[in-house]
Amino acid sequence: MNPLQPRRRHRLSHLMFALLVAALPFAATVPALLWQERQDLQASVRQQVDQGLQLVDGILDQADEAARILLPLAGGSCDKAVYSLRRQVAVAPFVRSTVLLDGDNVYCSSLSGSTRWAMPARGFVQGRMQLLSGNAVTPDVPLLYYRLNRGGDAAVATVDGRYLQLALQDVSDRILVFLQVGDHWLGPRRYGEGTMPARGQVEEIRHSSRYPFTVRSSYDVPAWHRHLWSHHAPLTVILLLLGLSAGATLYWLLGRPASFTDELRRALANDEFEGYLQPIVQPGLPDWRGAEVLMRWRHPREGLIRPDLFIPRAEESGLIVEMTRRMMDAVLAKLTKLPLAPDFHLGVNISRAHLQEGGLYGDCRRWAGLLAESGAVLTLELTEREMVAITPEVEALFRRLDALGVRVALDDFGTGHSSLVYLQQLTVGGLKIDQSFVAGIGSDGLSGHIVDSVAELAAKLGLATVAEGVETAEQFDYLSRLGVNWLQGFYIARPMPLDEFVRRVRQGGTWQR
Repeated sequence: MNPLQPRRRHRLSHLMFALLVAALPFAATVPALLWQERQDLQASVRQQVDQGLQLVDGILDQADEAARILLPLAGGSCDKAVYSLRRQVAVAPFVRSTVLLDGDNVYCSSLSGSTRWAMPARGFVQGRMQLLSGNAVTPDVPLLYYRLNRGGDAAVATVDGRYLQLALQDVSDRILVFLQVGDHWLGPRRYGEGTMPARGQVEEIRHSSRYPFTVRSSYDVPAWHRHLWSHHAPLTVILLLLGLSAGATLYWLLGRPASFTDELRRALANDEFEGYLQPIVQPGLPDWRGAEVLMRWRHPREGLIRPDLFIPRAEESGLIVEMTRRMMDAVLAKLTKLPLAPDFHLGVNISRAHLQEGGLYGDCRRWAGLLAESGAVLTLELTEREMVAITPEVEALFRRLDALGVRVALDDFGTGHSSLVYLQQLTVGGLKIDQSFVAGIGSDGLSGHIVDSVAELAAKLGLATVAEGVETAEQFDYLSRLGVNWLQGFYIARPMPLDEFVRRVRQGGTWQR
């Protein structure tokens, strides 16, 4: 069995649904946003690498053109060729120097004319390109040899590596772009052998279709939360606030009942109905001789709600039965531990819904059993707000309650149209004089006559009488002389919370006129 109470399960389900809605704007937007960002990053890197390839191809086109012009001179006299070598350096963009070779030896250079030093073909990738960190003339400046071969002879155009680095730097926007020739690489302001620096999770490589080199770059896909916050912090905050607002609104709407009856059900599930007790006295006795249990609704937002605003609706919906049952269980759990006066009169209101529900007798038997040890007597006060159909089942129920020792009193006697019918057909033990009649004592002759008549009728029928709404000493004295058994009203005590009633009973439960 699930240990969670129903109301907690409802709150939990509402909370989970609200959290889901709160996360929806973020969950629906962020993945698409991050996917688009990754696509943009990938497209940007591809564009950079493509641009780098085009720039390096363009630089090498100049070197290729210069080498092709000089290649027919290879193997010939250096004195005749040196002018052409130097002219290509002057007119060909990006070309720093040119040389002619017979075999693997340089014999003519644009820098020094006739010379002799080795330039083995095995050091060139596909016999055409070689990337170096520098040479004897400029040891700290990278350079690229571009070689064209014809038989055993060759012409070489040297490209200044700084031009290549500037070209790579121009295209290195979000990430670095590198030129790779064999095992050597060149990047913005750097040169090396072997593995390129800044190798990331994703690599973009472009191979030149005309020359033996590649342009490559790599990058890491950033952590989504860091990337999101660093690039879209305002949007992230807006999405979170929007989601929280939507979730909070939904949680409030889910918790808000669709009707007043639903609100009563919610309050019942949350144990918001509690019993207030208004003391009842007998003329001539100083201590409290009874109390009426009155229902109050302690709403979490509205505070204490008057019973006339919710009791009629609770009776119409039938919820009054469970509301009364829970209230009485809570009240009796504390009252049965008190030193109550003998024959303590404990009254509680019932309505038509209690008679129709079928569980009233069982509840009364349980409540009467709890009160038996203290000597208190349970009195059911039948209200006339609703017409009760007197059926054989209802008559039998009243007889069983009487046999159980539970008294039934007619509440607000004289204000309805069925009081005399109830007296004639039901087993009733008492009458409760309505406060509207009590209020007229001393000022309204008709009200006084009605009170006299009710008291006389009760005496003739052998019924106990309770007068409610006693607010003045004059009313108290008049009703006492009339022989009314029980008196209740603000003159004696106002309805009070259960804990206060318990405290005052322990202190003596007396009242002062």
